[in-house]
Amino acid sequence: MIFMLDDFFLGNEAIWEVGQPDPVLVRQLSESLKLPTILVKVLVERGLTDPEAIMNFLKPSAGNLYDPMLLPDMEKAVNRILEAKELNEKVLIYGDYDVDGITATAIMYLFLSSLGFDVSYYIPDRIDEGYGISEAAVGYLSEHHFDLMITVDCGVTAKDRIEQIKENLALAGRKMDIIITDHHQPDIENLPDVLALINPHLPDSIYPFDKLCGAGIAFKLVQALCNRLNLGNVYFNYIDLACLGTVADIVELTGENRVIVNIGLKKIKKCPNPGIQALLNVVEIGNASVDAYKLAFIIAPRINAAGRMGDATRAVKLLTSSDLFYCEELARQLHNDNYTRQKIQNEIYQKAVEIIESDPEYIKRKVIVVSGENWHKGVIGIVASMLVERYYKPCFVLSVFNDEAVGSARSIDGFNIYDAMEYCRDLLVRYGGHEKAGGLTIKKSDINRFCAKINEFADEVLADSPMLPRLKVDADASVEEININSAQYLMAMAPFGEGNPSPLFRLREVNVLEVMRIGADQSHLKLLLGTNQNPISAVAFKMGCLEQFIRKNGKIDVIFEVGINEYMGRKNAEIIVKYVRMPEKLLEKNRILLKASEKVETLDIDPNWIYNSINNHLVNCDDIALSRQELAVLYRYFQKTGSRTYTRSQLFEIACCMDNGTVKMNYFKVISGILILNELNIIRYSYAGNGNYVIDIADVNGKASLESSKIYSFLHSLADAYEK
Repeated sequence: MIFMLDDFFLGNEAIWEVGQPDPVLVRQLSESLKLPTILVKVLVERGLTDPEAIMNFLKPSAGNLYDPMLLPDMEKAVNRILEAKELNEKVLIYGDYDVDGITATAIMYLFLSSLGFDVSYYIPDRIDEGYGISEAAVGYLSEHHFDLMITVDCGVTAKDRIEQIKENLALAGRKMDIIITDHHQPDIENLPDVLALINPHLPDSIYPFDKLCGAGIAFKLVQALCNRLNLGNVYFNYIDLACLGTVADIVELTGENRVIVNIGLKKIKKCPNPGIQALLNVVEIGNASVDAYKLAFIIAPRINAAGRMGDATRAVKLLTSSDLFYCEELARQLHNDNYTRQKIQNEIYQKAVEIIESDPEYIKRKVIVVSGENWHKGVIGIVASMLVERYYKPCFVLSVFNDEAVGSARSIDGFNIYDAMEYCRDLLVRYGGHEKAGGLTIKKSDINRFCAKINEFADEVLADSPMLPRLKVDADASVEEININSAQYLMAMAPFGEGNPSPLFRLREVNVLEVMRIGADQSHLKLLLGTNQNPISAVAFKMGCLEQFIRKNGKIDVIFEVGINEYMGRKNAEIIVKYVRMPEKLLEKNRILLKASEKVETLDIDPNWIYNSINNHLVNCDDIALSRQELAVLYRYFQKTGSRTYTRSQLFEIACCMDNGTVKMNYFKVISGILILNELNIIRYSYAGNGNYVIDIADVNGKASLESSKIYSFLHSLADAYEK
């Protein structure tokens, strides 16, 4: 909560990047398409300016699916799969342990089984084998007879392992054809030699959309087979699985992915895969309320838990079984596994935070490298993500086993994890990944050297100033644009997710008509914003602590989503507040006063800087000099609260609460007052670092003379000089 208060008073915790869509284009499109301007602002800001493209986006349909035969090697794959059916050959689906790989496996297995194929599947163990075609899998394929292997969600970088498989089979006098379906970036110089390689990222691909996930490509292969076999729209039987894999893999919900998720959600609401239905039942989500968010953050983690905490094949069994009782039992297992995963993950997270915050060196570094003995390898990637969210720094979390450590990394904008590990490759046993995430293995004895070297790399690519997250806001909006009609049009932009987030808007210097705490624990805020003629209701979850600082008839800046509130059968638009700050002018004033407070102790304030700030109407003379009355109010407050430590945010709170018209108080005056009272031996203070002040109440004998304070006299001389 301290971060929220700091942001409210200073606006220093995140950078608001507010879009500026062309107002002329917005007006033209709004009028020609008869769409609300607030919706068109978002569409234009996100690059949708063609009327046909806009309508296709707002109304995705099966007609927007592309011809699967445009994918590289799709014809070869279809021919070979149908040949396997004619020859009654044994087919293996080689998948992956995450939701994308599991749903892709389920799609292929269910479809081929429905046609009478002799088909089975293989899912590598997350802990023991890792991603892709593993060494253990090479052995498995040598020991078991298959005529055709189809990979899903993996294989494009497995050139060496595929060569090894071929060599082993050749020695045994056997042969197996391989079809790779994958959506990961290929190494063009090291493509595996296989019968068919289906990947939209290949240089010869003419496929119009390259953002499909593994389940999406498996779905396209099934679509191609259905088209060849004249099975009509049978492939739509599996679109709910493709939908689940798409939202779970956090690929962009644009283009064809938007169609897959849109139609897939409709199927889940009506007649989902039995395994998906069982998971919905166990978490008590009604089918009608399912959306992309609930799939990604409630259902998907339970499927992932199968591989993180045990055997991932249980998740495939769940999604390929038609036995409802069996599905319910498996769903309960995964639900329990997910609970265990959360417990272990939170324990490791707390340990990591304790390690980091007990050693100031961690906070000084640009990259956090934290390690622990026997931390569960299945959850350290999640822990790394949580640490990035907390500290907004690249984070490496290492689990140490004996003399070796296995780690996961997550990053921020501007820091490429793969490039960073490449820089440290001489210290790593193994590593891999991409810009935002990666994995590595390192000797325990090299962890400290790795920490130093990764921060050496960071010094070259990251700025020395504090790294701040950037909040992308679509556009400014006015209260007049928000109504039930525009809210319902904005809902047409769903499903929301990666590449298509829920629209965010800014209200600047909006009037506060009413403000009150709500909720059983009073932790939320209910506001009425705008004008008496055009008010809009707003709710701010988990921001109840701001109630005392948001003044009725005052002004605030708000970042918000538009929502729909239904009460007693009546629907109304409402604002869902995501971030709130003082207006920019007040933020700038607070920043100036904060900067001044850092100088006042040594009387090191540049008078010209203060005068310029006053001339520019950023501060006033009475913002600088404390009156006797204000100093007395401040002393009585500290006397009442007693000796304690105050954070910077708490000192801003004190200033805000005291600033009531009669008493004019701000952060600078609070700091100045502390220094003056300390100088007069009325209180004792010490600076504890990081904006924290320790205040002790002194035993006062006699009456102190304000005029004997150099700081008091200096500040009044500054104010007097300007007024003259």
